[in-house]
Amino acid sequence: ANTAKWGNPLGLRKSDCAAWADGLDLPNRGETILYTGCEYQMTAYIRSLVEVLKKVKFRDALFSAASGFQTVGGRLGVGLIKISTKETVREHYNHLLRMAALTLRKLGIDFAYVDGELYSGALLYEYGLFEQFKQQAKRVVSQFKEAGVKRIIALSPHSAEVFQQVYPRFIDHFDCEVIPYVNIVAEALNKLRTTLSLPQPLTLTLHDPCHLARTLKVTEEPRQVLRSIHNLDLREVATNRELTCCCGAPSETIFPELSELVAIRRVEELAATGAEAAVTLCPFCYSNLRRGADLAGNQIRIVDFVEIVYQ
Repeated sequence: ANTAKWGNPLGLRKSDCAAWADGLDLPNRGETILYTGCEYQMTAYIRSLVEVLKKVKFRDALFSAASGFQTVGGRLGVGLIKISTKETVREHYNHLLRMAALTLRKLGIDFAYVDGELYSGALLYEYGLFEQFKQQAKRVVSQFKEAGVKRIIALSPHSAEVFQQVYPRFIDHFDCEVIPYVNIVAEALNKLRTTLSLPQPLTLTLHDPCHLARTLKVTEEPRQVLRSIHNLDLREVATNRELTCCCGAPSETIFPELSELVAIRRVEELAATGAEAAVTLCPFCYSNLRRGADLAGNQIRIVDFVEIVYQ
């Protein structure tokens, strides 16, 4: 219902999704766009949502109540969940998006950000709600056509996967070129032969997101970029690339306790490399591993790929 009414599963308003781009003067039309899918923006609220779900026995009743609360007047955003999420958390995720955009600018890539960007609908597809997914996909494609989009730089692996592999099965003549963010960065760095260096030495391990490594088969591009950065020592975790382990995020709003156990296990595997930090390339992996790190006693710091490249 939220996706149909507001364009994304949590019912974030247009202003919530686009706040990160304030002051960047990005065009809202163009052949190449940076697509966030409102995923980083939604991730800011997931931790608060999960904490509520853990305390509520009748979760279906909670969602029904939240949906009704959300519908009234349309001015309450995500309602109680938004109230319980700190502004610093929302700003943290917005800052990640700004870093991603500024990095593309530094690399000389021209791109736009579609005004009122809609969520891809990936979650609807994953839950088997195919008719609702098709309707959302039609809305997204219509928005792309209106904005003149021909190439999509997908920041999240979930978006890249659904555009590349699912949209063509539901939407006739969907022919936009879809490129994961890490691929465009790797390609640009290789072309420019730009030398990158971190301000301080850092030992790092890489958590391959399942959708990026298993489905899209994108495993070497992140390593290519990370190994090109001076002052960075990359250490591989035992289970990597297509054999990566899940971060636990897929079950966090259904079985939150199980999700935490999976996250803790993965954090411990990453920490066993002896690295100071673990980097990932998916907002949901990033959020859930950060929660796992907190629960595991902060054995390792969790960072996003865009943070490392931007630094």
